[in-house]
Amino acid sequence: MKLSIFLLIFLSLSLVGCNGGKVDSGEIEYEISYPYNNLSKLMEMMLPKTMTIVFKDDKMITTIKKGNLFTTKIISNENTRELEMRLKMGSDIFNTNLNEEDVVILLNSQPKYNFSAPSQGDSLLNYLCQHYEVDCTTNDSISVFSSVFTRDFTIQNATWFSSFNEIKGMPLEYVIDRYGLVMKVKATRFIKRDVKDSEFDPEFKYKEVPYVRYNKKMQDLFDIMVN
Repeated sequence: MKLSIFLLIFLSLSLVGCNGGKVDSGEIEYEISYPYNNLSKLMEMMLPKTMTIVFKDDKMITTIKKGNLFTTKIISNENTRELEMRLKMGSDIFNTNLNEEDVVILLNSQPKYNFSAPSQGDSLLNYLCQHYEVDCTTNDSISVFSSVFTRDFTIQNATWFSSFNEIKGMPLEYVIDRYGLVMKVKATRFIKRDVKDSEFDPEFKYKEVPYVRYNKKMQDLFDIMVN
């Protein structure tokens, strides 16, 4: 009996040690605002106001949706460096799987940032956070802003394909500067839950296209909304 109890305790400690006590799955809800864009009320009404990230172990799916107008999803794996993008806009249902060259193009198309050393600050969603002061070197319209990341989740390089790729952890507050829009994104809620593998599966029968074509579709979409 004593041996059985010892083995049970040992196995429990081993399982905890596998992820260092970090949260390995769940869903984060974010609010989106546009403080760096001069938008009319009509433009602002057309733009998305929420984003979600669902993650499990080292895989995550980021969703930005605006009613029935469009839905975009980015499925990424920080360890294998797999990256897929999906778009549903009316009858257009496209996806693209980025190769290494595509990822380089994606990274080079994004703003360049200088980051301060991380500092401990107020927590978001009750998790320990690292705060950074960020200076954009390629967009004069963006002043120095704060970004907040946490390393309390198993994903340790969630933004590996973005301008924040050198920052460790999961972003809880940052900006997304793409397609002529600057979105300020801030986490508002975290739901700790068991995420099923099937949640990463395609919802529709997507037509796979090259990344360049997919990117053009996205640019056309945002040009319509803000012009």
